[in-house]
Amino acid sequence: MSAPTRVWRQVTARVRVQRDHGAGFRWLELEVPPGFVAPVAGQFCQLLLDPPSPVLLPRPMSVASVTRKGSRLVIGFLYAPIGTGTRALAALEPGDTLSLTGPLGRGYPLHEEGTPVLVAGGRGVAPLLMSADVLARSRRTCEFVFGARTAKLLVGLAEARARLARRGSRLHLATDDGSRGFKGDVVKLLDRLAPKLEGPLVIHACGPHGMLAAIARWAMANGARAHLAMESVMACGTGVCRGCPLPRSAEARDRVLAEGAEAAALQGNPEWAMCCTDGPVFESRELDWDRVQ
Repeated sequence: MSAPTRVWRQVTARVRVQRDHGAGFRWLELEVPPGFVAPVAGQFCQLLLDPPSPVLLPRPMSVASVTRKGSRLVIGFLYAPIGTGTRALAALEPGDTLSLTGPLGRGYPLHEEGTPVLVAGGRGVAPLLMSADVLARSRRTCEFVFGARTAKLLVGLAEARARLARRGSRLHLATDDGSRGFKGDVVKLLDRLAPKLEGPLVIHACGPHGMLAAIARWAMANGARAHLAMESVMACGTGVCRGCPLPRSAEARDRVLAEGAEAAALQGNPEWAMCCTDGPVFESRELDWDRVQ
């Protein structure tokens, strides 16, 4: 697996939109200067508050949307203000500025042939709605599986339903308590849907690590490819600080060893992948799911 071409920049971004998105989540849109490369679905950016700030490190955030307003690029993020940094972020108003670094990491390989199955857990819906939009522009539809513990945690459900319907894609809901859609988790729903879909299936997923591990195991057991957006604490986002390791599978370790000097230093080492540069999107066979935290 070759290293991605470096295109990231650190820029001053201006808040264009900051609003409530329901279920305790916020929707943030940032306008960036000309020349900033548009992120692809699955990539992330680092957001750093201007001083004085209650936090020292930037916050990694998955990109939820990319639009153009005239000559300007506008990048959207969906987040929950649960910590000191994100609560301070939620206090920003239109016109305020912050430092943004990106686009960072590897996104979803949406070009892969097969039936796209997008699987979202809770707030993981954001980059997958962006993925559905990208597929629609290529005249492709998808099966969209959206799950959460309860109906209240299906973040932005009305918007998701409307957007997918406009694009001809099908939405399948799952809740652990049965309050909306299928009663059970997304993997059980996926198991029920799979026999009705034309193979091969190509899964793109985002959500809690436990959910992603279960999807990875399902995909490997059922002959599907699965691309999973992982999360980790990321201080730099560029591979320098070495603070976001994920355990490689034996197959991936052997591949990195075979690459030898051709492997980029910022791509981790034979035992450990860096979430920020090797990922955040990993194919299921790349990681050792028994050791993923």
